[in-house]
Amino acid sequence: MYAETAVSPSLSAIAPARHWARDRLAEAGVDDGRLELLVLLVSELVTNAVAHADPPVTLRVHVDDERTRVEVTDGVREVPVVRNPPPTAFGGRGVMFVDRLSSSWGTVEEEGDAAKAVWFELRHDDVSELGAFSTER
Repeated sequence: MYAETAVSPSLSAIAPARHWARDRLAEAGVDDGRLELLVLLVSELVTNAVAHADPPVTLRVHVDDERTRVEVTDGVREVPVVRNPPPTAFGGRGVMFVDRLSSSWGTVEEEGDAAKAVWFELRHDDVSELGAFSTER
C-alpha cells in the first residue's frame, strides 16, 4: 500500500495528518501495537516539518510485507539533528524518538518543489524488540 497527502504548513495540521496516517495504516492491516508507534513517529515528523520548515509539506506512507516506511517532505534543505535536551527542556525530542524507536531513519534530497524528505522505517519484525509500546501508559 502506498498513499500520500499534502499537509498544510501550520501546527493545526498535525492532528489531521496523524488521523490520516492512522486510517491509511489501519487500512493496510498494520496491527495495533505497531500502529500506535507509527502514529507517534508520524506526529513527530509532521510536527518538525510544519514547525521548522517551509512548504510544501507532504506525508507519504508505504507498507509492504517487510516494513512500513513514512516520509515527510518539506521545502528546507537543513536536515534534522538528534538532540539530547535536558529533562526541563520544553521540546527538542522528536528526532530522538524517531532515532530510538524506528528501525532506521534518514533524509534524502527531493526533486521539484520539496527540498528534502525525512523518513523512517519500522521493520515488521522489530516490534517485539522494541517492547510493548503503548500510548496508554
